[in-house]
Amino acid sequence: MDNLASMLYKGSGIHSIRATTRDLAEKGLGIMLDAVIIGAGYGGMGAAALLAHAGLMVVVIDQSLLVGGRASSMSDEEGYRWEYGAHSHRLADKGIAGELFRRLGDEINFLPRADDAKLIFKNRLWERPEGPLGYLRTPMLSLMGRLTLIRLLIKIKRSRPEDWYDRTLIEFYRASFTSREVEEVLPLLGISVMCPDPAKVSAGEVIDFIKRMLAAGVSVGEPVGGSVQLFNKLQFHIESRGRISLEEKALELIMENGRVAGVRTDRDVYRTDRVIFAARLPLLFEIIDQAAFSKDFLTYCESIENSSCLSFDFITNYPVSDIKGSILGVDIPLWARFQTNSDPSFTPQGKYLSTWGIMLPWGFDGDPEVVKATEKRLKDTISHLFPNLLPNLTRERKLVMQVMNGNVLTPRQSKPHRPEIVCDSVPGLYFVGDTVRGDGCSGDISFSSAMKAADSILHEKGLRT
Repeated sequence: MDNLASMLYKGSGIHSIRATTRDLAEKGLGIMLDAVIIGAGYGGMGAAALLAHAGLMVVVIDQSLLVGGRASSMSDEEGYRWEYGAHSHRLADKGIAGELFRRLGDEINFLPRADDAKLIFKNRLWERPEGPLGYLRTPMLSLMGRLTLIRLLIKIKRSRPEDWYDRTLIEFYRASFTSREVEEVLPLLGISVMCPDPAKVSAGEVIDFIKRMLAAGVSVGEPVGGSVQLFNKLQFHIESRGRISLEEKALELIMENGRVAGVRTDRDVYRTDRVIFAARLPLLFEIIDQAAFSKDFLTYCESIENSSCLSFDFITNYPVSDIKGSILGVDIPLWARFQTNSDPSFTPQGKYLSTWGIMLPWGFDGDPEVVKATEKRLKDTISHLFPNLLPNLTRERKLVMQVMNGNVLTPRQSKPHRPEIVCDSVPGLYFVGDTVRGDGCSGDISFSSAMKAADSILHEKGLRT
């Protein structure tokens, strides 16, 4: 194990690795590579780690300074860890991210499960129900409302996602129920797949996740140290057989005899007969002509709808709350964590971090007035629920995320309608990320598609998956 890989594996927080042509040659990578991966987010790093773990020579390239994409993390000289938003993982070690790490013979270390997660509903904080019994007891709803909600969960458990991918959650609900009270809390089911609008989210996607959550007995897990833990471990596995080259931009997908033959970047040319494109699909046409793809594929890529988010990191000199679990909005599309309460590694001693995110309106185009109105809505809610937070800030970081989730799970963008991982028109090209046909939602789609792409490549090479 070289010193750099060892440092990464031990969680040093070092992300910026810049591989030169000489570095690649010294590793035997200046010749024919088994795969080049474009994009160093969850999907690209996950696929590269799986292939390297199987003994293949790989190179990951990304034009950014850091690995991580929309889940990147960095630490500053004062001892603060700043993430691009806050990233948890559905179903914790029983989820899709956990499965990928098990394939690597590794694991994600999760924080102890918190039993004090909260919901925001009608401008109040409520204990978040756990499992059907929790929903049966919650004072958020009347007894009749609770019974209706239990019946809804039973119907979800008995339904097949494939029967409902093309219908919305509100259509699924109104097919059997009429309670307006329960209809008000449907956004809680939608936000589980990051699309809280019941008239917009695919019922099949919600059903699929709720069934998996009920079977797993856990809804979410928070990795110790945040996303840096995952990327450090993925880098360690990639470094066993390959390299990660940052600040390098892919310029062209090289084709010979109708199939992939390599990648030309602003620094080098990489020879390979397999390329994994691990970025949002609309960016694909920066490196290959649209004529290589079908009209249906192009139409899909051109019309992909993403979500946008406004995020704040707040620093105080004392703990404003003792809540360790996450907070979700039911009738306001927000989520929050008081990170330092459960994981002191995020801040220097004596400092406390909380991260708050709120979805920007659908179709957000960068309008500063929309940002201003959304910020006011978020801060008004915080001031009402946690009046000591905003007046006592010592530091604040604001992020406007034009792209939060690359794919909103509407019926049209639900799993059956997203493109396959193996490109059917360009031999040797694979797609990974949250805009393709992986399982789950958000980062889970990226991890799932990474496993599918790696499995396909290893199968083609006659290697066990």
